[in-house]
Amino acid sequence: MRRVLRVAIIIRALSYCCHLFQPLVNIFCLKASQAESMSHDLTSAVDPTSTESRMAAEEDKWSDLPHELLSKIAGELGLMDFLSFRCVCKDWHIASSKVSHEDKSSKSEPWLLVYEGEGSQCSLHSSKHKRYISHIQELEGAACLASHEGWLLLFREGSLFFFCPFSKAKIELPNCPITEVTDHIAAFSSAPTAQDCSVVVLNQLNAFELQLFMLCRGENAWSKHSYAGYPFKRMRTAVFYKEKEFHFLDEGDGLVSFDASESPQWKSFVVRVQESESTPSDVVLNYVISKNFFQRHNNERSGNLRFLEANDSISTVGTTVPRHTGNFDLLIGSERIEAPKQSESRHLKGVWIQPKYCYVPPDQTW
Repeated sequence: MRRVLRVAIIIRALSYCCHLFQPLVNIFCLKASQAESMSHDLTSAVDPTSTESRMAAEEDKWSDLPHELLSKIAGELGLMDFLSFRCVCKDWHIASSKVSHEDKSSKSEPWLLVYEGEGSQCSLHSSKHKRYISHIQELEGAACLASHEGWLLLFREGSLFFFCPFSKAKIELPNCPITEVTDHIAAFSSAPTAQDCSVVVLNQLNAFELQLFMLCRGENAWSKHSYAGYPFKRMRTAVFYKEKEFHFLDEGDGLVSFDASESPQWKSFVVRVQESESTPSDVVLNYVISKNFFQRHNNERSGNLRFLEANDSISTVGTTVPRHTGNFDLLIGSERIEAPKQSESRHLKGVWIQPKYCYVPPDQTW
């Protein structure tokens, strides 16, 4: 099985990379066809010892490919093929160990990760309507607060940490400022490996008061900020805007901004569609908001392709898709869908995530 997997992956990889490695294509395809013919000849009247010896020698040839070449091939694969590539053998795993990989076919739309919270089993739905089942221990009992650039911000048992479900990379945050998750939402400015990464966690204390905790890369102590304003509806979605500014959107048309520059500043806005030229007091956002992204995509699917079964409830965490529409990002809002019969329903959790394999050095810390 592993031998067939080697052949399938290398042929697919070569189709992606032929423009880079044209002089080698004919040689590799010849080797691949030889390996395939060997696997087919297993059922024929051939000396099994001789056949196994030839196969072992052929495997050694695959393993002896230069790591630089293997790394470039791995970088051209789709994400799931890339993960399979890493499982073929030790040499292929090592060659791709320091590759941060993004699925190039899914830049325009994120994938959906669905889990129950009480167990480790989860399902991953790709933008091409493919479904993968996996077990991720880090999701067991966890609540996802934010998703950005292939990273999740998770809370579990009094701890906040970044986690990439594709690479299993994990970065702990120090001195978690919350003890439980209720209506908390969060956002972070960039990948947690970036030097300028900032994290904010917002708690809505009541209809009039917000409480925010903020931590910058390299710091150990969270700063605390409060804001009292007009009657807020339930805050649903948090997003990094630009520089040191974060936005928080409620269930209606309300938007609250927090600018963490030299003198932190809060502002409140009402979001509306721009129908004419803006006035000097207007702020034109650099993103388009989709508040029912999950519901629309679920309704467009049929049968086993649907995200939810008949009586499922789900809470989803959104994300941002860069430059989805011209010069505007797409902000996918967080959603909550209740089942008709609450007492009989499954309560699921979902998170939209960019399909990226995020490499983190072993000694990486916050």
